Parts: sequence; structure tokens; C-alpha cells
Amino acid sequence: MYLLFWRPQQKQAKKRREMISQIKKNDRVLTIGGIHGIVYSISGEEVTLKIDERNDVRIKVLKGAISRVVEDDSTPGAGPGDGNSMIEPQ
Repeated sequence: MYLLFWRPQQKQAKKRREMISQIKKNDRVLTIGGIHGIVYSISGEEVTLKIDERNDVRIKVLKGAISRVVEDDSTPGAGPGDGNSMIEPQ
């Protein structure tokens, strides 16, 4: 029972803790609420994300609210209108 349920959860939790601890300035991230942003600053458990570069819009979120670090825009399927890239106002 331990091997089927507990161990995989421990591995996932460890991987997530490592990802969150390695977040640094200028990383592109996705929050659990679906907001794409770029890490502007990190202060303790708070992360300030820049979500609109033209208007310098920033929001503060907890580190735990970061779902994943987005590697780059060259991933398959990434591009305008697919939900994986930041949308710029026209």
C-alpha cells in the first residue's frame, strides 16, 4: 500500500519544493490561477510577477501559488492564441 500511494506523492512533493526553491528573477512562470508572468522580485514567501511589460503591471503572489516554471516559447504548440504565451495589448 505504501508503495502505491504514499511514495509517489512524496516524490511529487519533493520535486515541487525543489522547483519553488529554485525560482529566480526573470523566470517565466504560471500560477495556479492561470496567470502568466515574469518573476520581478522575490521576498521571503512572496513573489512579485510582472504581468504586463508595456504598462508595468505587477502582482504579488505566494510562492506556493506558482504552478510551474515555463521553459521557453519554443515548446511545441506554443504561440499566439494558444494560451501558452503572454498576451500583449494592442
